Amino acid sequence: MSETYMYAPAQSNAMSGRRVGRTPLRIRNAAEDIAGRFVHDGPCRPLRLAFLWAYWTGYIDSTVQYLRSEHHVMVFRARQQGHVGSLNGQYRFAEESFGPVEAELIYGAEIDVDALDHALREFGPDGIVVLSWRRRAYRQLMKRWAGRAVRIVCLDSQWRGHLGALRSRSEFPLLLKQWGGRALRRYFFHTLFDGALLCGPKYLDGQGCPAVRQSRQMKFALKMGFHPDDVCEGFAVCDWHMLAHGRHPANARERKRFLFVGRYVPVKGVSILVDAYRLYGRHSPEPWPLIVAGDGPLKHLFSGVPGIQDIGFVQTKRLPEVLAEAACLVLPSILEPWGVVIQEAVSAGLGVICTDECGAGDVFVQQDVNGFIVPTGNVDALAGAMRKFSESKEFLEGVPNASIEMSKRLLPSSFAETVIPFIQARRQFVS
Repeated sequence: MSETYMYAPAQSNAMSGRRVGRTPLRIRNAAEDIAGRFVHDGPCRPLRLAFLWAYWTGYIDSTVQYLRSEHHVMVFRARQQGHVGSLNGQYRFAEESFGPVEAELIYGAEIDVDALDHALREFGPDGIVVLSWRRRAYRQLMKRWAGRAVRIVCLDSQWRGHLGALRSRSEFPLLLKQWGGRALRRYFFHTLFDGALLCGPKYLDGQGCPAVRQSRQMKFALKMGFHPDDVCEGFAVCDWHMLAHGRHPANARERKRFLFVGRYVPVKGVSILVDAYRLYGRHSPEPWPLIVAGDGPLKHLFSGVPGIQDIGFVQTKRLPEVLAEAACLVLPSILEPWGVVIQEAVSAGLGVICTDECGAGDVFVQQDVNGFIVPTGNVDALAGAMRKFSESKEFLEGVPNASIEMSKRLLPSSFAETVIPFIQARRQFVS
């Protein structure tokens, strides 16, 4: 029978100010039938991967469960307790929605490096996948694991160190941060990680054009000093099989609703969305309703706006039925390095209207084919795109099939096809 190692998070004593130490707990894993498939010793020992994460999400879990079921990978995960941290209330994925793993450590507001190191030693990973490298505890741990496992960092960032950022008040701090990161890349990347795992693909095909160009995430990885052969694909892939497998999408004209899914925070462009929807409603003869799904401090902006229905945070299992109610996802983000919800939408046959800030738009949205990409922060352009989408009958008929085809550009298998061979090839050098 497989077992899970869980460590209770530290708690604070409000009266004395003392921290109560973590107590190791040992609990049984519910997936007894899965554990029996693994051979734990000898040449048939399955690949073991450790995921050092923060907020565990549905799409991350679907990738992990795919690795376990299709490639017999044994998984350790470290993640923050759901109700702790700066994003409290915005990521409320139900614990029961996550699949089983072979070993797990759940921590509180702070990471106990020694406890995590001990749990990893017991698990014995061949590879360690880390998000985020900005966490000091994870960087400390990667130093300890140099030469003992293949260390991979997840990168969803876009390169923003271009001179154009000098003219933008919002992007200038990112320019300084990224050039600082590049200057210190030998410390942050070269000594800590053996490879990088990207959101999205390394290269784009130009969406029908013969030219092949680097994706935004690939440009960032190269700027940080990674060689193309050190870069893998497949981080932040939607649960494609759940959303698209065996589905026959309804004509978009039968689902006359827009949909927003995300955190209700400034970087998601929530205020821009409300302003654009009001403008769209004033100028459209038959405006579509807008469904919003999520949670966050800007929830009040949706209240009382005619045509907007706030359904709150949506658990992973409910996502397909929510997507089935709409014809188009609207993602007006001001800051969105990737945006996995775009792939979730196109996998279910929805069109997409997003800003040019969204990295996933490069891959899954083709202008005037299955959606529109508008300038970031432009209320008029967003409202205009909503009118164009809802009022073009011929366009609507072709959207579902076009979106589903584009969704196939990155599948759950992408992770296995790039990361597993990378770890197997590099493992001999760290053994």
